[in-house]
Order: sequence, then C-alpha cells, then structure tokens
Amino acid sequence: MKGVSFKIILSYLAVYIIWGSTYFFIKMAVESMPAFYVVGLRFLFGGAAFIFLSIATGALRAMPSKQEILSAFILGNCLLLLGNGFVSVAERTVDSYLAALVVASTPFCVALFNGLLFREKLPFVRLSGMLCGLGGVALILYNGKNVLSSFTPGVGFVVLGLGFWSFATSIGHKMKVHKNTLVNSGMQMLFAGTIGLVFSWVLYKPVYTALPAVSAHSWIGLLYLTVFGAVGFYCYSYLIKHEPSIRVVSYAIVNPLIAVCLGLLLGHEKPAQLLVFGFPLILIGLVLILYGNRIWKKRRVNAVGQS
Repeated sequence: MKGVSFKIILSYLAVYIIWGSTYFFIKMAVESMPAFYVVGLRFLFGGAAFIFLSIATGALRAMPSKQEILSAFILGNCLLLLGNGFVSVAERTVDSYLAALVVASTPFCVALFNGLLFREKLPFVRLSGMLCGLGGVALILYNGKNVLSSFTPGVGFVVLGLGFWSFATSIGHKMKVHKNTLVNSGMQMLFAGTIGLVFSWVLYKPVYTALPAVSAHSWIGLLYLTVFGAVGFYCYSYLIKHEPSIRVVSYAIVNPLIAVCLGLLLGHEKPAQLLVFGFPLILIGLVLILYGNRIWKKRRVNAVGQS
C-alpha cells in the first residue's frame, strides 16, 4: 500500500511539473514543423520505446485482449491525436500560456461529462467553481473589443482539443485497459503517433520534404516533448486507472502557473489585457470544483459539532 501511494504521489508531481512546461515546448516545436507531424513523431517514438520496455521487462507477456486494444485505440486518439493535436495546431497562432489557461478548464469539462454520461451530481459549490473558472477564461480571452472577434480560430482549436481530452479523461477510468500502465500508455501512443503521421502525410507535405526545413529550435522542442511528454503521459494514464477522474485533473491548478511563467518570462509572450483578473478566477474556480464540496462538508460537520 505504501508503494502504491508513493507511486501515486510521484505521478502527480510528474504530471504537475512536466505538463506545465509542455505548452512552452509545443510552441517551440510547431514554429517550423507541422503540428500533426509533431504529434505523430513524439508519440510514435514514445510509444515504441514504451512497448520495447514492456517487452524487455516482461510486462507484456501475452497479446493484449481485443477490448484492451480497442480501449487504447479510443483513449489514445481522443487524448493524444485529437486532444493534444488540436492544441498543437492552435499554438501556431495562440500564445502557449493562453492555451494552457484554456486547457485549465479541463476539470469543469470533466465534471460536465461525468454528469452527462454517468449522472454524477454536481453540488452547488462545484457548480459555483465551474462558473467562476469559465468566467475567468472568458475574461482572459476577451480582447477588449468584442466577444465574437475574441474567439479566434486558434482559440477554437484549443477548445476542441479540450473537449476531446476531457471526454477521454471522464470515460478512461470506466474502460477496460491493460493492467500494466507501460503497455497501456505505449499502445495509446503508438495508435496516436501512427495515425498522426498518416494524417500529416495527407494534410501536409511528405515527411522527406517537410522535415528538412525544420529548425533546430523546433527539434529541441520535439525532443523534450518526446522524452518528458512520454513520462508525463505514463503517469497520467496510471492516475486515470487508479484515481478518481475529478482528482486526476487537479494538475490543472499547477500547470497554468508554470505555463504562464514560462510563456511570459522565457517566451516573451504578450499578457492578455485582463490576465490579472481572469487568472485568479480560474484558480479559485479550480479549487472550488476540486475541493470545495469537501471543505463545505467539513465546515458543516464542525458547525454541528460546536452547536
């Protein structure tokens, strides 16, 4: 039990820190490389490495079942190919920190999908957090002119990626996946990477003409995403299997802090006009939706005890 708890803590730390920085490195990678080539290459190599390690360590002793393969196919494509892919497309025109702040709405969307798909009730405290957080996102996206022009195509791609990622997170802990996280993550990444490269070949130039034009800066970004992104996804898949989905997405509280610091300080990105007002609202909303109900119940119990 102690080993499992320690692994969960390490997994949370990895997801918190690594994923907070991935938006910055996605921005680097897509500067001169087509977005779905970034997705295809990083997950193909990462998935192949995971499958190789699972074979070498004996984790993959037999072929996964058809249901496990199907689950990996669905989750891999929703989480990585579509979820991460659309965010990567968006970062060609959207600042990395801004994409991170929109994706910080993941807990709100997961709560929505949990209610629609599994009829999980949304207490008043969590509903308040959802409205507070979404209001913060709206303030940050507002360009000071009008609402319609604030919702650019790039922002639309981020929201689309957010939807696919949240949906997969919601259904992930209900699906039958391979019991070994290394195998499960490897299969998901291989599916997403392979389909991403095929998709890129059709959408963009063939790989042998597209990649020679890629800058060293973008290659560094891709290398970081391939190595550390794979570690982060392994930890995320482990948490989806062993932890409640609404707790797993608590990474959304920490990730925006790291992403904003990297984007503004190292990426020299321009802060949104209402960032100082919207950012705190997002963080307050996240705390309310993740922990508000527990805090509210504890206060009520204490109040009853004192009376």
